[in-house]
Amino acid sequence: MSFADDLASQPTAAEAEYRPRTEFDGQQGYVQTGALAEPPASYTELLHQFGYNPDEVEIVGAPRVSRWQTYDERWLSAYRFRIAPKRSAGVDAADLLDRIDQWTAHEPVGAAGGHVFNLQCSDLQIAKADNGGTETIVEKYLETVARAVDEYHALARHGIAGVHLMWPGDCIEGNQSQDGRNWWRTEYAVTTQTRIFRRLMLHTIEAFAPLTDRVWVSTVNGNHDQAQRFQSTNPGDGWATECAISVADALKLNEAAFGHVTVEVPHPEQGYMTVARGDTIFTIAHGHQWKGGGSAKQSHAMTWWSDQTFHGQNPAAAHILAHGHYHTWSVETARNRTRICSPTFDGGSNYYRELTGAEAKRGGLIYLTRAGEPSHLSLV
Repeated sequence: MSFADDLASQPTAAEAEYRPRTEFDGQQGYVQTGALAEPPASYTELLHQFGYNPDEVEIVGAPRVSRWQTYDERWLSAYRFRIAPKRSAGVDAADLLDRIDQWTAHEPVGAAGGHVFNLQCSDLQIAKADNGGTETIVEKYLETVARAVDEYHALARHGIAGVHLMWPGDCIEGNQSQDGRNWWRTEYAVTTQTRIFRRLMLHTIEAFAPLTDRVWVSTVNGNHDQAQRFQSTNPGDGWATECAISVADALKLNEAAFGHVTVEVPHPEQGYMTVARGDTIFTIAHGHQWKGGGSAKQSHAMTWWSDQTFHGQNPAAAHILAHGHYHTWSVETARNRTRICSPTFDGGSNYYRELTGAEAKRGGLIYLTRAGEPSHLSLV
């Protein structure tokens, strides 16, 4: 080394190598490969390499790929794959609407008990392209419904009088968020987005309708669901509630099978609604109504709720404020008030991961309610 080289030297850090690793909690996880010159030849071989049985665990969505060039000008890549329990044959969503008139009359279940079983699913953001896109969203949603049905059967011993299905907004990615700047990263036109959501709603109703004598369906619009922003219309001018109204119309074609299902949306001039489900009162909103707070934990939801209460609005009667918007699930309680924020179904925002490193824990929430008190809450 010359004297000039010695002067130019620096204490270069010895970086930790990008080593293979995996995490899996039985519901979701990932496989992170080490540096590879070529992509993995076989997903089955990759799962075996990390100790998973391909008959029980599968790779879902597209991988996230990191590429870099070594000092000797070779290109290497590392791959991060999402993994989940292997699903049985999926549901053909294209046939759901055609099956309405094929359902036979509902046979009364006659279940005794005072609990209501709640399934809260927000922020599907259908057509969001990030991290697997719509295929991954739909796969996770169908898995959630199947697991929710299993949870219903497991909790039936407590006595369940009805089922409450909630969609608190951002059901599609839409084309209005960020003044339309998200359109380039959206996989489908709005008509296709709404078609997919309608069929997922119907699939969920079909899954629960035979199990109980009372089903409530509650849907509100989120900011992504807005139909347009170039004019100031009312909060009801959104695609989520329009999908719910369309599904309600379809269910009326077979009252014998679905007459015990009630579909409700807010008044067109209001973005939230306060409704009784059994002996518990819910205020259901998306979450964009209250400003400020960068996360569900820091949100101003309780302040919004207390302001509504102070001024004598209907949320004053609510036991539970159910919402989404923050893409992570959380619970906040006071003596007789509970705020429940549901997570997202999308694969996470690349922008947000770039900014914070955080990724969403995906799925819906199930819980029982009775006399204003929630219990048995879990992520599915």
